[in-house]
Amino acid sequence: MSYILVVDDEADIRDICEMLLKRSFPLDVATASSGHHALQVMKEKGKPVLIISDLRMPDGDGQFLHQSLVERQWKIPFVICSSDPKSVLEARMPGLQGYIEKPRIFRPLIDTVDAIIGHQDTPPNFVPVRISLLMRWGSSSCNLYMKLSEGKYIKVINAGEAFMSEDATRFSSKGLHHLYVTYEDAEGYLKNIEQNMTSLLKSQDTPLDLTVLTLESLESIERLAASLGWTPEVLSAAKRGVDLAVKAVSTEPSILKLLKNKLKNSSSSYCSHVGMMSLLTCGFCYQLGWTSESTQMKLGLASLMHDLTIDEEVYKDPIMWNQAASDPADKTPEVVKYRNHPGDAANLLLTMKGLPPDVDQIILQHHETKDGQGFPRGLTSSRISPMASVFIITEDLLSYIEGSKEIDSKVLQFLKDKESRYNSGNFKKVFEALKASVENARH
Repeated sequence: MSYILVVDDEADIRDICEMLLKRSFPLDVATASSGHHALQVMKEKGKPVLIISDLRMPDGDGQFLHQSLVERQWKIPFVICSSDPKSVLEARMPGLQGYIEKPRIFRPLIDTVDAIIGHQDTPPNFVPVRISLLMRWGSSSCNLYMKLSEGKYIKVINAGEAFMSEDATRFSSKGLHHLYVTYEDAEGYLKNIEQNMTSLLKSQDTPLDLTVLTLESLESIERLAASLGWTPEVLSAAKRGVDLAVKAVSTEPSILKLLKNKLKNSSSSYCSHVGMMSLLTCGFCYQLGWTSESTQMKLGLASLMHDLTIDEEVYKDPIMWNQAASDPADKTPEVVKYRNHPGDAANLLLTMKGLPPDVDQIILQHHETKDGQGFPRGLTSSRISPMASVFIITEDLLSYIEGSKEIDSKVLQFLKDKESRYNSGNFKKVFEALKASVENARH
């Protein structure tokens, strides 16, 4: 069968291009991680109708691959997909059919390929998405299907439901590498990823202009890490997620100024709380198998911003404030202000240019409960997002163990006491994964 060859050392780009191409063109798609790997693929599969390649890659870059085709006198249309246009010009590859600049590849990729090989007349009903891509970027915005036979699909994950590492293992054990989304959902899913990648790259290029993690926060997390079954890799990923979140905030001067003012007293309860929350949520995210830096950055951002509009005195008795805010009959001005703080903080974030999707939703939902008795909207567990579920459980755990010197026993008691609280919706999967991790750490 005719195929398009995608060559990139980044698995995300390979998987995204594969999904984009299979949504739009009636061709097979093969992938390779380097120039040498691409030559091996062509040796096994024959010549592709088109090659889409990154420029800078180890073990044979795009220029090497292009030159290899020239030497073999293989006239295969060749397109470069790179974030470095200057290097593409300097590479001087005659006969190049096109250039696509990362990370916003969605429309340019389709238009470029369409100009070279033509578009399909009848789009597919379902589009394959790699399980590895689902684990890195999530799937809560759309239903997921499993292919039973040609033209027959069955829904296996509902929209809004968390896709966890055990789900990936369950499908992979059946020999599956892909699940499927509808043609209509595929576009929104891919655009969501593109927006996340753009936000992530912007954050990576921004200097660190704010200190969130105090020595006290780091020491507390390191004591807690062993009880939670965290490896050094998880702790490192958590710190990286916090750095990315801080860099994202640093691109917005007005929000950065507000956050700096809140954090200027490193011994404040706010400073301690957001430091611990940002590390814990990013670490839990990675531990659950959601290893995308974008996902960790979102939870880190939500941690930094969720209490931005409340006063320091709230931390003296947060249980009292939460109980008061959960009672809609309480119209006391201070309580109304507290009840509205998730929405106020979420609205602040909406002023950020290039805000990654879902952060405002996490903040807006972080005081909701499974029974609909939370605030500000009284959502039940079935309507609370996967990442908000991680955030809510994390904040509950942090409150539960605060001030205790017996961390191990408090974590175990938390898992016992809260099991019935988190036994439905996305809470259930997240809580069970946390419980399994803690139990594994004790064996």
